[in-house]
Order: sequence, then structure tokens, then C-alpha cells
Amino acid sequence: MPSSIASQDSARGSGVSTCEYLISLMGYAIGIGNIWRFPYLVGKYGGGAFLIAYFFCLIFVACPLYLFELAIGQDTRKSTMFAYQEMHPRWLGLGWCTAAMLVLVLTYYNVLLAYAIIYMVYSFVDPLPWSKEANPPNTILGSYSPSENFWYRTVLNTFKPDEEVELSNIGAPQAHLVGALFCVYLMVFGAMYKGFSASAKVSYVTVGMPIMLLLILLVRATTLEGASDGVEFYIAKFDGDYLSSFEMWATACAQILFSLSPGMGTAITLSSYTNPKEDVYIVNLLVSICNSSFSFVGGFAVFSIIGFMSQESCSTDAVSECRTVEDLAQKSSIGLAFITLAEGVSQFGSVSNLFAVLFFIMLLTLGLDSTFAWMETINTYVHDILRSKGIHAEQWKVALGTSVFFFLLGLPYCTRGGSQLLDTVDNFAASLVLIFSCLVETFMYRIDWGWDRVAAGIKRATIGNPRTPNGRVMPAYWQFALGVTAPVVLCFLFIQKMDKTYEEAYGGYSTGYQVIGWFCFWGPVALTPIGFLMNFRKQPERTNFEEPLLDVSEKAAAQPALGEASDIPPARSTEGVGLPPHPIQPPTYVPPTFNAAGHEKPHIQHFNQPPLHETHSNSVPPPDFGDSSQQNVVPPGTVVNSVGQVPPPIADFPEEGLNDVVYMSGSFTTQGPPHPSTVSYEKFVGMSGKVRES
Repeated sequence: MPSSIASQDSARGSGVSTCEYLISLMGYAIGIGNIWRFPYLVGKYGGGAFLIAYFFCLIFVACPLYLFELAIGQDTRKSTMFAYQEMHPRWLGLGWCTAAMLVLVLTYYNVLLAYAIIYMVYSFVDPLPWSKEANPPNTILGSYSPSENFWYRTVLNTFKPDEEVELSNIGAPQAHLVGALFCVYLMVFGAMYKGFSASAKVSYVTVGMPIMLLLILLVRATTLEGASDGVEFYIAKFDGDYLSSFEMWATACAQILFSLSPGMGTAITLSSYTNPKEDVYIVNLLVSICNSSFSFVGGFAVFSIIGFMSQESCSTDAVSECRTVEDLAQKSSIGLAFITLAEGVSQFGSVSNLFAVLFFIMLLTLGLDSTFAWMETINTYVHDILRSKGIHAEQWKVALGTSVFFFLLGLPYCTRGGSQLLDTVDNFAASLVLIFSCLVETFMYRIDWGWDRVAAGIKRATIGNPRTPNGRVMPAYWQFALGVTAPVVLCFLFIQKMDKTYEEAYGGYSTGYQVIGWFCFWGPVALTPIGFLMNFRKQPERTNFEEPLLDVSEKAAAQPALGEASDIPPARSTEGVGLPPHPIQPPTYVPPTFNAAGHEKPHIQHFNQPPLHETHSNSVPPPDFGDSSQQNVVPPGTVVNSVGQVPPPIADFPEEGLNDVVYMSGSFTTQGPPHPSTVSYEKFVGMSGKVRES
């Protein structure tokens, strides 16, 4: 492995705090789809029947895959492409596939946030432009309602229903959409330009704010007249016929996969920044529960508003205007937010403007959380690729370059035909490719990783934690879900989605849109077999997959507490080599000291255990260190003093404390030519795998 790649994990440092890591993952998972798509699907597919399928797929497919990705990122300390490559070079193509999919998603996702900005600005106009008060009878052409008229004519300025839309005449980017999109990328750059640690701190606001706003909206919505009708439809309606619908099960699995988003590479990349001792098992459960809980609670607010709208429409004298909860709930997912819910908020009376502002700020911050995580993933890819070529790039330059790049790619979605293009790319890239990526990931798990490695990595990381002093033991359910239910369900899901897509042109759009859609699918997917064939004969640079990647740091981290006896054996027995066994002694504790800036000063730790030495005969091959930059784990035949002896120079390990460095020494005898000689060696190995050898 080139030293520049080997240094990627050291570039992560000791990891971000647990709170920052958790907040970033929660923000990444909880997005705008939790508010507009989840309630829409509940209304479309039989209420409670859909919830059963949703939670089944969460427990047996999405959550286990998410745990797998968190464990990979923490173990390898690398972004997705390099992590897959380290597992085996043949999976590098899958890393390319996930990166290409993420690029496609980012081209359009922030346009949705631009819509929210436009609505938020118009929310300060009284009366609201999409309310009935602002649109007297006979002032709207066609059969549009006031909210539909504002959405299609003002925000999108899309083509009329009787106009045929071709890809060749989608028009030029519209100024109001371009301006809103530019504002989104200003916020993205502001959060990204100092790197992951800074963007993680921004997530405190962008995660906490939508939760607070949702609770405010929930309290107001549940007190409206008719709210109980909507809530009853949400949790009491149960259409059992949908349980036999393969389409419903496929849609439920696709929803939780896109919401939690395993297979997109972001969970692996964000986990590469976490503390090597983080308990990713608990993090996985917390993120999964919070993500689905937000969707579930958000459904109460949405259906309370829908119930209120239904009662308002049916209380008029005109029977033709009466709309049931089911009719309103089945509005298309984006339309549910920007048409149905916008109209509902406009009927809040004197506080309609206030709640309109709060609602669209909530949508904006929900979307920003996800786009921050995705942009950070792309920026990490760029940094890691540049490091692999020996190039160092400043954070702000990479953030500026990616922000400008994706802003330009988002301009086609700002045209009059942009909404159809957005819908097409979303279906083919964010749905079909995501399912394919998750499916291939389960194959990769079975072939080149395995459950033993996942369980060992989590146990190793949690040794010494207050709740798991001996390491966490994983229940057998996770092994069954990762090895059986996840691949089986994903295989059927992928077949069903592909069959339905081939049967009919998606969305009834023209041929040009279909071509773009299939290109967005086959482009990323084709990278997987291409990478597989290109690297088929290559062998992984790390072949001892039975041993943990962070073997050396584990030995340092797993030392007993002061005053406790150690049950950890020496790294290798000295029996038969003329040396008595040496029990490992705990280090002498040195209290930390801090400088004026509040940073801990490095100090030298004193050890009671002398280094061990061993002489090799001709029958025992000497340890082959090769290129020192390739050594991340202890090579066979090496005697390791796990508690260290001689502190290395601070300058050689600027990014890690001295307590995180393990000292290794030994010697071996060669028979020549030209004559027998004894060779001694010394190695300092850092927590991140960095090696200094002499």
C-alpha cells in the first residue's frame, strides 16, 4: 500500500466525539423524505399494512446493513472506495458505483431545498400566495387549486398539461430557481470549508431545529378540528389485502433503504472519522430508531393537517369540493409537501404565515442535514484520492470546488422541464442503483468479510468501555439478518423494481427522459463489473483478515485498569528461546496537563516492562517487514511489548499522543552470505497504523 494511502487513517486523527458522530449520522438519515414521502406511502398502501412492511424491512434489511457499514468505516478508517479496495481490490468497482450514484443524487437533491427557500420567502407575504384569499374565484386558469397553481405556475413555471415536453426544449434555467439554488450552495460551502469536524458542529443546529419545529407543528396540528379523522386514517386504517402486494413490500423496503441510506457510502465514510473505541452497535440502534421515530411522529402532524383540510372542504355547501383524507393523502410525495401541506398551513388563520415559515424552515434544515453528509462524503473522496497521489489540498479549496461543480450540474433542474428530469433521475439513480448497491454489498460481506470479522471488530472496539469491559458480544440475529434475510429480500426487491420499470415508460415521460434515466442506472451499475474484472487477479494488500485491522492499537487500548491484574497473554510466548515469560505490567499513570489554549500537552509515559528480544535460527524465518509504510499490523514472528518501552520522538507522531504508540523490538540471526550475522530491529507503531522503523 502506498504510504500516502496508508496515511489516510492517520489523517482522521483520534476521531470526532461521540455526540458529533451521532448527530452527523442522524442528520444524514433524517431528511425531507421523512416528512413528505413516508406519510404519502402510508396513505397509498393501506395505512397499518404499510407500517408492518416498513418495520420488517427496517429490522431485517436496512438496520443490519447500516451496522455493517458503520463497522467497516470504523475498522478500516478509510472512505468507501478505499475501504472496499482494502477488503479486496475486486470490490473497487462497487466503490465507484456508490460514488457515481451519490454524484447523481447531489445534482438534483439541493434543487428540492431551493423549492423550500422560495416557499419560505413567499411565506412572509400576507395573505399567503397559495391561499384562497390571495386567489379569488375565476382568477385561476384551468382546474388547478390555488396551491397547485402556485406550485406549477409560479415555482416550477412548468409546461401546461397539454404541452408535450421533450428533453430538447426544456428551456433555459429560471432566475428565481437559480438564485435559490445558489443560496443553498452558499450554506453548503459555509458548513464544509473547515472539514468534517466543523460540519458536524453545524449539524447540532440543523438536526435540533427541525425536531423542535416538528414538535411545534405537531402540537398545533393535533388541536385542529378534524385532526382526529386524519390520525385515525394513519394508525387505525388497516387494509390487509396490501400485505399480499409485492409492490407494497418493495416500496416499503425502498423507503427505509433510501431514508437510512446504506449502500450510498456515506455511513462508511463518516464512520472512518469516529473514535476507534466507539460502540457503533449502539450508534446504529440510536440512529435507526430516531430516523423511523421522526417519520412516524411526523406522520401524526401531516395527517392531522390532512384531516383538518378534509373537514374544511366537506363543510362547504358545494359537495363537489368535499375531499376525503384518503384523496388528500395520495397526492404525489413532493406534491404532499408543496401542495397539500402548504394549502393546509394556509388555513391556520391569523398564524398561517408564522407556521408557513416554520414549516418550510423545517423542510430546509432537514434537507441540509442530508446534503451536508453527502457533500462531506464527496469531499473525503477527493481528499483521499489526492492523498493517494501525494497531493495535499486545503479543505476550503476542495469544498469550494465541489460546491461550484454541483451548483453547475443542478442548473438543468432549474429549467421549465427540470421537474420531470428531477423525477426521472431520482427514480433511476436514487432507487434502482441504491437497491443494486445494497444487494452487491451483501455479496461482498459473504465473500470477503464475514460475520466473524464484524463481530470481532465490534468486540475489539468496545473492550474497556464502562458498559462492556470485556467487549460487546453480538446477538446471533444480526448474523442471520446480514447473511440471509437482507440478500434474499434485496434480490426480490431488485427483480420486482426492474421488471416494473421495463414494463412501462417511467412517469409517461418522453423518450429523451427515458434515455437519461437508463443512463443514470446503467452508468453507475456498469462500474461494478468493470472494476471487478480489472482487479480480478489482484490480491488484497492485507491478507490476514482473521486478524483485526487495528491489531496494534487494540493491544494498547485493551490494557487493564490500574491496580487490576492482566489476563492478556504476551504477544508471543518466549518458551524455548531462553527467556522467561514476562507478565504485562500496567503503565505508571501520569496526570494530563494542558496548555493555555486548553489542549493537552504530550507527556512521556513510563513503563515497568522491558522490551523482549528473540533470536531466530535458520529454521524460523526472520520477520519480513518489507516497506515500512505497509506495516499496519504486527507481522508474524515478531515479539511485541504491548505496553511499550521507549517513547518515540514527538515529531514522528504529531497527530497522536504518546500513549497511543506501541514499541516493538527484536533480533534474528542470518547464515549469510557472506557470513553469519545478527540483525536487530526497532519499530514504533501508532494507533492509526503509522510506522517508524529503524
